[in-house]
Amino acid sequence: MNKPANFSNIHKYYDLINTLTTLGFDKSWRSQAAKNLNPGSVLDLGSGTGASYEDLNSFDVTALDPDEQMLSLNKFDRKIVGKGEDLPFNENSFDNVLCCFVWRNISETEKAMNEIYRVIKPGGKFILLDMTRPKNSILKILHKIGTFILLHLIGLITINFKEYRFLYKSLDFYPQPEIHLSKNEYLSLDITRFGMFGFVYLAVFTK
Repeated sequence: MNKPANFSNIHKYYDLINTLTTLGFDKSWRSQAAKNLNPGSVLDLGSGTGASYEDLNSFDVTALDPDEQMLSLNKFDRKIVGKGEDLPFNENSFDNVLCCFVWRNISETEKAMNEIYRVIKPGGKFILLDMTRPKNSILKILHKIGTFILLHLIGLITINFKEYRFLYKSLDFYPQPEIHLSKNEYLSLDITRFGMFGFVYLAVFTK
């Protein structure tokens, strides 16, 4: 279990950091993730400032995030302060759950996985998009060096060193997604890698 970070101090910069660390491809990858959603309702888990707003215009969206300041910048109409480990919803409440670039910041992913499964309707989708380390050992070292320099530099510039160091360390909290996500109750799981080094993954779970 990792210790959760407080992103209130950097809520205005959080989406920018995702853009920098994904080399500017975060928006296109969010769009690809949203294309896997079933029609109907979506729980945007870890919605933050609402970076997926444009991709979810045709859905009935509930935005959930533990940080009230980040939600204050969120454009979705229905916003709830809450955590993935304890979702304040009944069983079979949503057609989909979408989680983009926040899974590694969840302190207890096993609890969150159980909660997500509980609130998804039968046949529903859990779409998980996040960053990890490359599989290749040499590329993994290069990625560690690059993200270390980038995130620590931004931390110093914005005087929020602690939060950005957390984001750097969070890339190593869990095993590779092919291992970390393999034990689940879903009917199917498909994982796709993105990026030049394969450091971003899209996991599509079907209940």
